[in-house]
Amino acid sequence: MKPLAELKASTLLAAFALLPLALVAQNLPKAPSVERDSLVKLPKPADLKPTGPVTLTSDKAELVQGNSAVYTGNVVLSSDTLKLEGDRVELKQFAGGQYEAKITGGPAKMNHAGNGAENPPVAARAKTLNYDSRSGVLDLITDAFVMRGTDEITGDTIKYDVNQRRIQASGGTGGQVKIILQPSSAEPAAPAPAEGATQ
Repeated sequence: MKPLAELKASTLLAAFALLPLALVAQNLPKAPSVERDSLVKLPKPADLKPTGPVTLTSDKAELVQGNSAVYTGNVVLSSDTLKLEGDRVELKQFAGGQYEAKITGGPAKMNHAGNGAENPPVAARAKTLNYDSRSGVLDLITDAFVMRGTDEITGDTIKYDVNQRRIQASGGTGGQVKIILQPSSAEPAAPAPAEGATQ
């Protein structure tokens, strides 16, 4: 065992060795406090839920019965973030500005705005689109195709939840779903050498 005097000396030496570190730590600036509300908020799919008025344009329109109408010829149904297009739209209106729309065309199309890498734009097409604004669900029927950003999905039928930006696909009887996922953006290419430069 070491004598008591030797232990006290080694303890004092260790304390003196750590003293400069303690003084430096006291003088370090403190990390700024961050309020929860000041943090950057990531975009949410709900931010892209269609809102506001819906505009319909077409070559012809016919009020069928009560709150139902049929629009034909270059039909466009659009809101602030959602656009549906086709040759024919059968529209049924409900209370509160809600509606069901059956869009047919060669093909019928849908475009849904995006707001960044996490929620890229979505484009879709099929022979028939059935959209219900109450649930926010769009059914793509027959030869369905969806492009989410640069990724592609094809199937016999595809269900797209506009509010949640969720996609479900089915290949149909004997068919399969095909999904093509594109790689994220590649590394930037090295700059080309200047003309006349030697390597």
